[in-house]
Amino acid sequence: MQRAAIHPLLLLLGLVVLAVPSCTSVQSLVESGNYEKTIAVAQRRLTGKQKKNPKYVAALETAVNRANEEDVNRAEFLKKKPEVDWVRVHAIYDNLKQRQDALRPLLPLTDKNGRKANFRFVKVEGPLAEATNRAADQVYRQALSELEAGRRGDKSAARAAYSSFERTDRYRSNYRDSYTLQAEAEQLGKVYVTVDVVNQSGGYLPRGFEDELLRLRTDNMDDRWRVFDFHRRDDRSYDYSARIVIRDIAVSPERISERSYVDEKQIIDGEEYVLDSRGNVAKDSLGNDITRPRKVIVRAEILEVLQQKSAFVTGSMQLYDLRRQRVVDEEELSAEAVFEHYASTYRGDPRALSGDSRRRIGNQPRQFPTNESLILDAVAVLKPHLQNRLADSHRLI
Repeated sequence: MQRAAIHPLLLLLGLVVLAVPSCTSVQSLVESGNYEKTIAVAQRRLTGKQKKNPKYVAALETAVNRANEEDVNRAEFLKKKPEVDWVRVHAIYDNLKQRQDALRPLLPLTDKNGRKANFRFVKVEGPLAEATNRAADQVYRQALSELEAGRRGDKSAARAAYSSFERTDRYRSNYRDSYTLQAEAEQLGKVYVTVDVVNQSGGYLPRGFEDELLRLRTDNMDDRWRVFDFHRRDDRSYDYSARIVIRDIAVSPERISERSYVDEKQIIDGEEYVLDSRGNVAKDSLGNDITRPRKVIVRAEILEVLQQKSAFVTGSMQLYDLRRQRVVDEEELSAEAVFEHYASTYRGDPRALSGDSRRRIGNQPRQFPTNESLILDAVAVLKPHLQNRLADSHRLI
């Protein structure tokens, strides 16, 4: 079936209808005072076009001129306040400059009807330079004040000073002596944590226990502001002690238990003749003997020896504030290491053995691990929990 041709007038009308919403949209943005969005939409629609849509040109012209006027008025208003926020003033002038710089590639801007847009550009270089210098000085002085508090022992103030010196660099690179002072603020803001093992179990800790427990990865623990030491340094003043308190170490007796059980399975074992009602071998239609798979029950008796021994370590991780002499956080920790070994023998038909039985057949009894080695195995289980707890301590320090 042949399709009817679309009338050129209807096609033109459809294109106009599709274009109306976008033009209406940009006009409504202007009327609502959303000048930044208007500028973004209009610039995108006009860039690269040979014939510039008059509505977009007019919208861009209006939005840029009004946005510039608003920015100048807002900056002048802020500059008249007793305490001028030069950071905000700088942000206004910087935004104004970026807006004008982004528009320059389109200039001169003339719509398809020949009308040239009249943009009222603001000479912003002088005010921006002044705001840059004053913002740098204002943030620098704030950083100095924070640094003084940091020198008196306020770690959070020292960290704030570090950030403020970093902000100063956005306005003027290495303003005055900001790099040197920022390095000082970084050192003052660091929190040093010593990690110690405290034995409160009343018993003897196996040789190597502490070294194994403290053999932790520090890549997710140390950062700009936290330094963990697993061995105290005499030249360092510590803020916190992460105390690994061992309260109890228990090792079970060596246990040997025996049991016997039977595996039983029905299997196919060759073939057998099918007998008729008279007890004779049945025949098929061709006179051949009829056979079927022969099913038999096979059995195997298994003697199993189970060896068991376990070690259990309990305690807690305390975060102790050395300056205030108090515990600021504590979490219980525990870990268990289990030695378990099966050794089995059997009598009977091996075809009856289950998968579990077959895996254990042939194993010989093993020597039990020493108490010390099993306790160290429990420590290996404990370490990941301890490491996660230490890494999460940033919430408190």
